[in-house]
This record gives sequence, structure tokens and C-alpha cells, in this order.
Amino acid sequence: MNTSRIAAGTAVLVLLLTACSGPQPQATPTASVATASTPTATPVPTPTATSQENERGQLIQKIGEAVTLYTNGYDAPPTLTFKVTSIKPIKCDAPSATPPKGTAIAVAVELATSPTFSGPPQVNGQAGRISFHPYYWRGYVPSGTPMNTVKSSVQHDCLADTTTLLPDSFGKGEKLTGLVILDVTTPTGEVAFDPYGGGGWVWKYPAA
Repeated sequence: MNTSRIAAGTAVLVLLLTACSGPQPQATPTASVATASTPTATPVPTPTATSQENERGQLIQKIGEAVTLYTNGYDAPPTLTFKVTSIKPIKCDAPSATPPKGTAIAVAVELATSPTFSGPPQVNGQAGRISFHPYYWRGYVPSGTPMNTVKSSVQHDCLADTTTLLPDSFGKGEKLTGLVILDVTTPTGEVAFDPYGGGGWVWKYPAA
């Protein structure tokens, strides 16, 4: 059973996992994966008076606005916080970089997980992790029409310095800062992070 709500000024997604039911493993994010298993439960964020939801059911976020995730229940401390600090076009500088199909944009993310964080049951064969891989992002052109995908090889072969990239997945007790490289079809639009298939959070781009 999954429940979610938004705390004042902060997008909050609450996941309550019981012994009798829970989400299926989050899909393994690799360049060759075209499809993924869908979680059995779909947490739908419920906006409050201080939050805004678009027509797609996504929570509208501002650059630098924190999102807080509770995975251990309402009365437990938050287990994951993250924020997008910038979204900018990026020029690939790796010697063997494959040109993007559209426009490569770098989404800068800061995140921290608590020692009790527990994500979906399994990512890349490891339990209790979560992923910000491009597979879990969606893109929309300025008119609102969804892009087919924002995932391409630019995530891993665009930048010469791959240490600036956010890891494909992470678990508990981590504090990370890094980039997610998306391949969008239009120079302006919106991108949404939707790891659980319930709408997720959306940002306009480019945004400093």
C-alpha cells in the first residue's frame, strides 16, 4: 500500500511498504533496455495549497526547490531529499562522443539519503536502491506533447570527465552531487523525473 502527500513548500512522496504488498523491482537502467517492469502500486502525489500540479498530474518544481521522500512511514524521519540545481544545454567533449539526437542537457542534482533509506526492492541486482537514470525521466516539447524518450548514449559517452555524472543508482547513507545527461528533441520544454510511474516532478528547461 502506497500513500503520498506534499509537505508545505516541499514536494513529499510517501511510500508505505507492507509485508503483503510492495513495488516490483525498479528496472535495471542500461543502454540496451527498451522496456521495464512497472511497479504494482502507483503513488500519486496529492498537492496542498502551497504546491501546484499540472494537467499531467506532475508536481511543478522550481530550480533549487527540495523534494523530500519518506519510505518508512509518516511518523518516521525523511529518508531521501533531492533538488535540481540547474538545467543547461551541454556540449559533449568526450573524444568518442556520439552526437545527441536532439539537444543534450545537463540536469544538476544534489541528493542525500538517510541510513534507513530503502528504495525499490532491486536495482542492478542490489536491494534497497533507487535510480536517477534517464530511463526514469520524461520530456515534453513547449506545446506539452511528450517526447518518445530522453534516453540515449549521451548519458555515458558525452563528457570526458565522467566523474561529474550522478551514479546510475544509489542506496542508503549517501550524499551525492552530479549530472544526469538527457537527450531532448527541442531546445526548450519540460523534463519530469518519475521513478514510480505516478506523475513525479517536472521542471522547465533550460533553467539556470
